Amino acid sequence: MTLKRSSTAGRSSVLIIALWSVCLLTVFAVILGFEVRQMLVLVKRLDDRAVSRLIAEAGVRKAAAVLAEGAAQKYDTLNQRWSSDPEEFKDVMVGNGKFSVSYEDENGDTRFGMSDEESKININKAGSAVMSRLFKLCGLEDMEAQDLAFSIVDWRDSDSGLSGPGGAEDSYYHSLAPAYEAKNAPFAVLDELFLVKGVDENVFQKIRKYITIYGSGSVNINTAPRAVLIAIGYTENIADRITAFRNGKDSRPGTADDNYFISVSSLASRISGTNNLSQVEEALITNMNSEGLVCVNSSSFMVESRAYSPGGKFLNQVVCVLDRAGKIFYWNEL
Repeated sequence: MTLKRSSTAGRSSVLIIALWSVCLLTVFAVILGFEVRQMLVLVKRLDDRAVSRLIAEAGVRKAAAVLAEGAAQKYDTLNQRWSSDPEEFKDVMVGNGKFSVSYEDENGDTRFGMSDEESKININKAGSAVMSRLFKLCGLEDMEAQDLAFSIVDWRDSDSGLSGPGGAEDSYYHSLAPAYEAKNAPFAVLDELFLVKGVDENVFQKIRKYITIYGSGSVNINTAPRAVLIAIGYTENIADRITAFRNGKDSRPGTADDNYFISVSSLASRISGTNNLSQVEEALITNMNSEGLVCVNSSSFMVESRAYSPGGKFLNQVVCVLDRAGKIFYWNEL
């Protein structure tokens, strides 16, 4: 009788152990399955991101090809293919997706193409007076614009003396938490501006479309917006005449009837029209030409390439700056 009970108890123990083992294996299988599923989801996401990156990169390659085709051009204008060509740059199908290369012009309109860096003010080269005028035109108050211009000069110059009232050198940056020093060297990327006294997101967004760190520092009179033309020293009258001449009869930039300047020396004669320029204005134009402040061609271009699904869902974006030879100076994936 005792032996029979012992045998029954042994079988019960084995059954319990077996049931626990099954439970543990089930839990282990569920956990393993969940982890495998998570891994598969991660792999798919990484694969999708890699594909979307390649689609956006295809837009950059297309832009580089268009720039290379125009390498022999002696002047660059807003109605050339690189600046505005929806057939080349809008919703171009690539594999299982599409890309668009576009930017927002000074009027807030979307243009399918690239923007040139010579249409902007180079903050590594421009003087404080030029930058101060530009910042005022961008909506900053007079003192705010002047202080920011001096602070930018102080950040990039090699000395420790203030370039003007409202500027900032090491003594100012040492007082911050965390403390740091003025760079005393040229800007390497535009985002570096956030380290400069007076620059926050609001200020940066106001000025970003009009500034650059690329190119020779000369401004292309065929592509520069009115604010940039005035900032470098042209009177409002001259800037208005330049933009009106460029826009043609339809008063719109980047269209077939646009006019352009083939050389800086032709500017005065081409914008005079029926109303002659004053002697002062002619002298101003001549002086700016001789100082190399303006040009009619561009060497660096910003490409903003966005990848989309076939249905139009945004996937990825690449922003880069390159020259006509395809050399990349800046690359950022958003």
